[in-house]
Amino acid sequence: MHWKKQWVMQVCGVFLVIGVLSGCALDRQYTPEQIFKRSVAGMAGKEMVTFTGRTAIRADSGLPTNKQFEYRGRLRNHDELIMHWGSTEAFRKQGGYVALQQGKSEHDVTQERFLRQSGKWVALTSGYPPLVGNGMLNRFNPIQELEELNTLNKSIRMETGAARGTWMLRIEPESASAKRWLKDRLIKEMNTLNPQIGILKTQHTGTNRELQKKLTQIWSQSCEDMSNQLEQSIVRTVYHLTIDRQTGLPLKLSSECRISRQGVNEELHQEALITRVTFEDYK
Repeated sequence: MHWKKQWVMQVCGVFLVIGVLSGCALDRQYTPEQIFKRSVAGMAGKEMVTFTGRTAIRADSGLPTNKQFEYRGRLRNHDELIMHWGSTEAFRKQGGYVALQQGKSEHDVTQERFLRQSGKWVALTSGYPPLVGNGMLNRFNPIQELEELNTLNKSIRMETGAARGTWMLRIEPESASAKRWLKDRLIKEMNTLNPQIGILKTQHTGTNRELQKKLTQIWSQSCEDMSNQLEQSIVRTVYHLTIDRQTGLPLKLSSECRISRQGVNEELHQEALITRVTFEDYK
């Protein structure tokens, strides 16, 4: 009986070693780049998913500024996305995301609806309030962000210390690609402001033409200043994507986009946009 027990233990030990080696082999079956692409493709194939995100700006001092926001969204019918954006306090007043899903949105929470058409996300509403936040939600759409990130020149490596049952990828776009990508998104946001100047014109025709002209001049100058500052800046963006090993789907996405430039007095100015997003309820 003793030798039988010893034999069983040895067999179990062999199976355990084989199981561990099989798990390691599974990790080596795909490169980090392939794991990332498969994860993005897996998300693109889902009919539904919800996400919750937060973003904040960190200035030279290293401390977060008071510009901190929350955004939440729900993908349904594969190509339709509804997003909400507002301060943490505004969301707290809403009584949770369930209230937003039921359409109980207050004036201090912006809502935007998007439709994926030919691989691009197109805004179907102008948001509410009509001027605050319009055009901004598109840039913070994490589904779109992952899809666009998939097309950039970048380095991807596996991070150690991931939670059990997950992979964590470190994704860093090349600096030139990160700058072009940021500039493109900022220009799109600026372009959404220009049509709204036309809305003001229709509301105040014949009464505030000088003001309308001034607004257009300010918009043009702001676009030029933004473009010039970006050209003189160094942009570095790093993403960390947590992926469920069993499903291959994204669980969490965090990023830090750091912009550095020399000021007029040769002082180095730095700003970082930090985001944290959690995905759930895949169907």
